[in-house]
Amino acid sequence: MKTGGKAATLADVAEMAEVSQQTVSRVVNNQGPVAARTRARVMEAVGHLNYVPNRLAQGLARQRSHSIGFATNDISLHAPSQLTSGIERAAREAGFSLVVSIVPGYGLGKVTQTVRTLKERQVDGVLINASLSGADAAEIARRFPDLPCVFMDVPADAPVSAALLDQYHGAALAARHLVDLGHTRIACIHAPQDAVAEHSRLQGWREVLGGRGLTLVAEQEGDWSPASGYRAALALLASGVSFTGLLVGNDQMAVGVLRALWERGLSVPGDVSVIGYDDTAESALLIPPLTTVRQDFPTLGQRAFHHLKALLGGQDPPRMTLTRPALVVRASTAAPRSGERLRLQDALHLLQRHLEGAGGQEPPGRT
Repeated sequence: MKTGGKAATLADVAEMAEVSQQTVSRVVNNQGPVAARTRARVMEAVGHLNYVPNRLAQGLARQRSHSIGFATNDISLHAPSQLTSGIERAAREAGFSLVVSIVPGYGLGKVTQTVRTLKERQVDGVLINASLSGADAAEIARRFPDLPCVFMDVPADAPVSAALLDQYHGAALAARHLVDLGHTRIACIHAPQDAVAEHSRLQGWREVLGGRGLTLVAEQEGDWSPASGYRAALALLASGVSFTGLLVGNDQMAVGVLRALWERGLSVPGDVSVIGYDDTAESALLIPPLTTVRQDFPTLGQRAFHHLKALLGGQDPPRMTLTRPALVVRASTAAPRSGERLRLQDALHLLQRHLEGAGGQEPPGRT
């Protein structure tokens, strides 16, 4: 065992584990076959000696840093945080480190700036979770021809390597669920339309309704946050348009929606059925538990990493890896009430608007 504070070397690990230095190298770099017992013996020696591989020196020798970049929008949001977790786990298991850089907004210029920053960090390749058109994604690939990139928020027909969730399919599941329950007056709260994912969701909602001879009776826009969902729901209620079903662009906005409906004395799903999107950990604990569309972000993150790893290894993977969401039905959706109850709801909305106009005061909410 090394003493005196001197750093352990690969040769020290090999001596303690009673294997060759080449075997130690294969284990610590996760390259090449090694018997399970031998691998365990090497890792025990690594831990005992506190051996830390010099990745920088290895990278210089191989012209590889053994690190990848992840360019993403705000990781305080559910999807980016879950993607980061999935990517980091897959990268760590493969012997890669992960460098995360936040894209400060939307658009080609912002993404270019972030990818350039990651390239300066000498990453081997980049995963890009930022909304881009197909043309803008192709331009990123052109600007960084020696940097393998896999895109995670682009249209399905974008001419680049991509690992995507089928947003249209998930949205169609949500809209079809409400229609199959018997809802004909359906509104929506969507997120900004410069987000590719949200554009696909809105398109899925509209086309499913159109196929049943229906249209969205009202629309409001949020910014993915619970507060924006709350404001959008209040705006829908203030518009006076009656609706029995509400499609919401993500679960976080749906949290605000439930609060707004509760404050106005409307029950879910008695008066309004609400369906979210993402299936966050909290959605099953809301009152009522939220019907939503489950997106398996950790799995998508792992698939995106392996797609990029294949490119780094000189392989030729399929251009696109596609993961499909699933519908999770809980207690926030049900069949609409009878026509008589709906007429009563319309009358209450009309009375509320009259009182607001006459008194200039907000209607009393629950306390």
